Amino acid sequence: MTSLAGAMILSDQNKTLLFKNKDLSDPSYKDELFYDVDCFGIRGVDMSTGQKMGLSIGVNRYGLSAANTHVKETSDPTYDFLTEQILMFAKNAEDGLNMVVEHLRAGRKYQWGNLILADNSRTLAIEIAGDDHSIEWSDRKVLRTGHHIMLDTEQVLLERASKNDDCYEDSVRRVERGYDLIRQVKSVNDVFNLLKDHGEGPSQSSICRHPVGDETLSTVMSYLIEIEHQPEAIRPMIKFHFCRGNPCQNSYDTIPLLFPADEEIIKRAHTMFFK
Repeated sequence: MTSLAGAMILSDQNKTLLFKNKDLSDPSYKDELFYDVDCFGIRGVDMSTGQKMGLSIGVNRYGLSAANTHVKETSDPTYDFLTEQILMFAKNAEDGLNMVVEHLRAGRKYQWGNLILADNSRTLAIEIAGDDHSIEWSDRKVLRTGHHIMLDTEQVLLERASKNDDCYEDSVRRVERGYDLIRQVKSVNDVFNLLKDHGEGPSQSSICRHPVGDETLSTVMSYLIEIEHQPEAIRPMIKFHFCRGNPCQNSYDTIPLLFPADEEIIKRAHTMFFK
């Protein structure tokens, strides 16, 4: 079970913050950036095939941001496709939810995962398992890791964990620690500290995830999208913060995002990301 993602709104600062720690077993993994006229994001990885497709985190010109976390691979398409569709076509979190519901009602199924959406007024978690889903709305914060909180999938995940040496309890401890920390967030810097957190020590259940013994999963990328909404502005101000490797040991770089993006803006972002 991999990755942690969440979102929160700092209403007193007119800011929406969406973040993700991406966890994989390959420390040499390199993410792929996607940037077009109206949308920016990082390519997702289909956990059943290893192919890069869809988006795992991103933001669009309306200031809608989205991220996802993996729960269970199946033969169905990856939830990264849904994340990409939302960022391409939705204007707010409710639009994104409606798109997901329409896809599922049309009979489409997706690998098990969690989608996190955030606009200028609300945050939303959508849990997905095949063609089933559950939602959580919040005016301030949502958080998910590698399991479902509302969908009744615990027994299946526990059985899978016992067969694949995958620890369901690590994911539970991680989300509990995440909620303890996110309740205390009052600034952007607090989110950076959350993403670096080890709790009782670096482990498979810490927010900043580290290999332990034969368990090799670790945080290979850390992301924070900072969106400042100003009523008088035509577009929100957006900053994309990213860190390679464990954020407790490495520093974040920042790319300012502009929409609509022209070729020069897109080229500069790629240069900054891959330098």
